Amino acid sequence: MDDILSTPIQRMGPSSRVIRRQSGLPEKPRNMKEQTMERSFRMLDDAIGSPTQTFTQRTGFNISHMPKGMPNLENTVFLPSGGARGDRSFLAPAEVTRTGNRVFDETVMKFDNNQSILSATLYSADLEENPGVQGTENLFNEFLSVMNTGSLGLETVPEFEDMVNNHIRRLRQLIISQPTFRDKNPKTAAVCEDLINERNTWRILNKLYTDRLITSTEQSDPDTSLVPINPNSEKRIIERFFLTNKEVRQAYIVVDWLENNAKDANERMITQQMEWFTDATICWENTTAFLCRGQTRPGMVKHLDPDAPNRNGLVLHELDVEDDSKLLSCMMNLVRCGLLDEAQELCNRLGQSWRAATLEGWKLYHDPNYESGTDGRGDKIPIEGNKHRDIWKKVAWRLTKDKNMPQIERTIYAALCANLEQLRSVCTVWEDKLWAGAKCAVDVMVETEIRSQIIKNFAELPTEYWNSSTSLSKVIAEASSGLTETSNVNKYRKIQSHIILDDYPGLVASMVSWVKENGSGLEAHMLRLMSHLVLVHRSLGIHGDPASEETILTEYTRYLMSRDMLTLIPWYVSKLDDSTQLPLHSSYLSSVQDPEEQALCLQLGLECGLDIQAMIVSAVSIVRSGEDSVDNEAMVASLGWLTHHPSQVRDLLYQTNAVMRRLLGLGQVELAGEALQKVPRDTQNLVLAAWRQEGGGQTVEAGLVREYLALKVYLEAQETFSDWFDHFHRGQPRRPVMPENPTFTEKVAHEQKEKQYLAELDRWRGGQLIQSRQAEEKLKEVLNFPGGWLIDEESSSNEEMMDVEETKRLDEMSSLRGELIPQTFLLLHSVLHNTGQFQAAIRLANLLADESTANYSAFTKDKIKQFLGKVRESSLAVLDEGKDPWGFPKP
Repeated sequence: MDDILSTPIQRMGPSSRVIRRQSGLPEKPRNMKEQTMERSFRMLDDAIGSPTQTFTQRTGFNISHMPKGMPNLENTVFLPSGGARGDRSFLAPAEVTRTGNRVFDETVMKFDNNQSILSATLYSADLEENPGVQGTENLFNEFLSVMNTGSLGLETVPEFEDMVNNHIRRLRQLIISQPTFRDKNPKTAAVCEDLINERNTWRILNKLYTDRLITSTEQSDPDTSLVPINPNSEKRIIERFFLTNKEVRQAYIVVDWLENNAKDANERMITQQMEWFTDATICWENTTAFLCRGQTRPGMVKHLDPDAPNRNGLVLHELDVEDDSKLLSCMMNLVRCGLLDEAQELCNRLGQSWRAATLEGWKLYHDPNYESGTDGRGDKIPIEGNKHRDIWKKVAWRLTKDKNMPQIERTIYAALCANLEQLRSVCTVWEDKLWAGAKCAVDVMVETEIRSQIIKNFAELPTEYWNSSTSLSKVIAEASSGLTETSNVNKYRKIQSHIILDDYPGLVASMVSWVKENGSGLEAHMLRLMSHLVLVHRSLGIHGDPASEETILTEYTRYLMSRDMLTLIPWYVSKLDDSTQLPLHSSYLSSVQDPEEQALCLQLGLECGLDIQAMIVSAVSIVRSGEDSVDNEAMVASLGWLTHHPSQVRDLLYQTNAVMRRLLGLGQVELAGEALQKVPRDTQNLVLAAWRQEGGGQTVEAGLVREYLALKVYLEAQETFSDWFDHFHRGQPRRPVMPENPTFTEKVAHEQKEKQYLAELDRWRGGQLIQSRQAEEKLKEVLNFPGGWLIDEESSSNEEMMDVEETKRLDEMSSLRGELIPQTFLLLHSVLHNTGQFQAAIRLANLLADESTANYSAFTKDKIKQFLGKVRESSLAVLDEGKDPWGFPKP
């Protein structure tokens, strides 16, 4: 900005547009562009390079540094400041494209025909549909990185502001690089708007809380002796006033904040406006050219003093009228952005030094010679400010009432003399209304203090001046009248209002109402802002309603879970109440099935201090807690959660047993086998070691070990029986059949097939013998399981101490035992009977009646009848062999 204002562009040819026309030269375009390849490459570099530098930081009173030194109010008390996002542009509608409340200049960069290739290269793979939506998701990780570095309180707020601002710069480059980008990517533009509002929120939070928690604390008993006593210096009086009065400090902070926001928002637009004046060297050049040539027009001025148009009621040349209108618009935008020095410099450069001088009268009077005498060389130090500031203000007030003056010019002076009524007439958005009200409030408080401290006959100001409210609550109420909280931008304004009024409980109440009304419908960046506002206030020791804060953090955590942001979720879960952590996080963990992701969640949970073991157990329980709607494969996969750490052995066994019981009850034997395979080999060795010790050892309860081994034995028996069954019924070779009336060749071929069949039959019988023995052994292991298969020996002595979960477990075990023990007897009988072991099949009746296993207790009368019927078939088979009914040879 300084370079634009200080470096004039060399003019080529006649400077005046009138002279240019008369000389036959083509009219110079008002927004001239260089049609060169260098210009094209420079525009491309601007689009993809570093964000445009902001205006130079203005000098003046810095509230945050007040404790370290005395403020300089030379350019601060009434320095016009910037508006937040949505600042009203004072350009004519034809010159500015407005979207919502934010001024976007869509004509700053235009690509000509030679730039199509460049623009196509720029918007390649990186710019998919609405790239800003995906591109800003990194903010969620960045915010956590700041919160997780150990920074507390206000230390995090500037970092939040910087991170959001970096994303804003990137999005702005995308938006302004192509005129059609906004139309093609509406969500990206909306995200940019949200981030601008969020940055402004963090900015005002940092400024105000620095004053409230640091400056005000350090200045609870300010040492006003640091300010030299000069009873005639308005500057010194106001410096002392700012030290002792927090209301005026915070009102000024609001003004300064709004001005900085406007400066950031309208920087490119102001730069473009400056291009209109780069070829000007004198004031009213076209009128001057006419008068110098002795020409005149009806109604045109005859003199060129500053008051000539108003004094004589005449007009300037139409081109000068247009230039003056644009100059005033540019000046108003500079005033709104707090760039008053730049506005004066622009006036001086355009030959309107008198206009620049009119902007000096508001400054506070101070004669440093009363304090220091001379500058050391015997010369007097220049006096600062305006000794007759009250008279200037009164005259400026009258000027703002003069309807013969352009509206925009009256508004400029209204901002400097605190004519709130005049300012309100041109303010249409919340930020402008708040700026006008806060600026006038500061002005009134300062004027009141000066007149109470200095004995002098001051010029009397109008009653309307003193009627301006000095309360920020009233100023905000007036600015917010008519606003609804349905739009996203108004939600940001509501948040900012609560921060300005130091109303954190009210802020929490507003935010939780939005969560309850919209739930997951809230914008993601809004949810992130709300959650971190809660966390920052907690770190500062500022608390609102605990339940409301919990609701906000829970909703944000739910959003992170919906986006599967694994690395973020544990930390935010750890900030929730203990009663919320377990059900919320367990529900999410139940949906994570990838082993690597499970291990990551476990590690992060431990680092964040979560009771991750209990959450994992609960997650596995949630998966199998449903009824018919349970995804059996997901239930098996969930067991992977319990295989990542040695301390999970007990929970792994308990949950694996529960899953296997459920699957066996549903007849899903194969899935139950997969659940069994989830137990690592090291854990199996540990289980076997515990089984060899009395009482199950110290690591795992004996009951869990017995149950696990019982289910394991059964599943192995089922697998070996299935192998035998397939081999017996499907693997038996088929005898070749001789065709009718075979030829010699067919007979020879049949003989070869017969030999091959007999060889395969021998191999099949050998394999059948091995597999039948294996199946027999495995099935007998189930029926001979020590103490009885699926009988918990410890449960009988603790029936009164059992909880609901244990009762359900025992019921499932009893049900499975009653279903699978009779089935296993029938399977073993089938193996023995089909392999010709009739006597062994008959002896199964003895195994059924064995008291050590109590297998008979699992049978109903019908099932006993069914089994004894099978034994009868084996007995008849041995009778056919000439043996007695028990399979022994007859005497």
